[in-house]
Amino acid sequence: MRTILVDDEPISMEQFEHVCSGMDDIKVVGKFNDAEKAWEYARQNRVDFALLDVEMPQMNGLELGKKLKQINEDMVLMYVTGYPKYVVDTLRLIKADYCIMKPYDRQDAEEAIERARLLSGRQQKRFQVRMFGRFQVFIDGKSVTFRNAKARELLALCIDHIGGLVTMEEAIDKLWEERPYDEKVKRLYRKAVASLQAVLKEYDMTDVFVNKRGACCIQKDRMECDLYACLDMNGFPEDAEYLIDYSWGEESIGRWTWMAGN
Repeated sequence: MRTILVDDEPISMEQFEHVCSGMDDIKVVGKFNDAEKAWEYARQNRVDFALLDVEMPQMNGLELGKKLKQINEDMVLMYVTGYPKYVVDTLRLIKADYCIMKPYDRQDAEEAIERARLLSGRQQKRFQVRMFGRFQVFIDGKSVTFRNAKARELLALCIDHIGGLVTMEEAIDKLWEERPYDEKVKRLYRKAVASLQAVLKEYDMTDVFVNKRGACCIQKDRMECDLYACLDMNGFPEDAEYLIDYSWGEESIGRWTWMAGN
């Protein structure tokens, strides 16, 4: 989630950002001690989650929250305050998603982030994927074009793993099954990773794909996927064709069908 922090106390923002720094799915894209500047940023950039101090000079956090909702009604808004009297009013009057008290500790911040994740998970995702039939990827309703065919297939493989790690060895075995496992094919793998990252960066969706040393994965809660919907319902379409572009798709659909039936 692309996150902004708005507070006239820098130490408070630094504390929250420190908690976020160890989380792959939370990216602090802006810190502001001026609510007007935060609003201007949100008008020009995507923001999924905003943590706002209630008491701010000039425009306060409550006023800013109303303006942010006008930009993006699905934005998760949470407030921090050092004044207990504001908590009930904040939650009741402006229907805030959450409110935490200052001074807060790491556990308070982690609870707020977990609440933001849950709320964000109920929103319509920008990133949508079709695994049945031909593999298709849409961002903001538009089909995504991949310049590197293996980058596209690597993304499909990661989505097939439902957020689990795909090692470089497994990716090479699936995507370059006829090639020996050597430095040349490792370079092809790294090229595919870089190409995939470049495509996602164009759409400001870099948080969907995570590249680790010798492995990669996707953040499954950042996307809507027909496979995941079927798994949630423990059922698949009759005679379902799965990832027909890729030879390894047949093995996967057998695995998912077996899991759904057990």
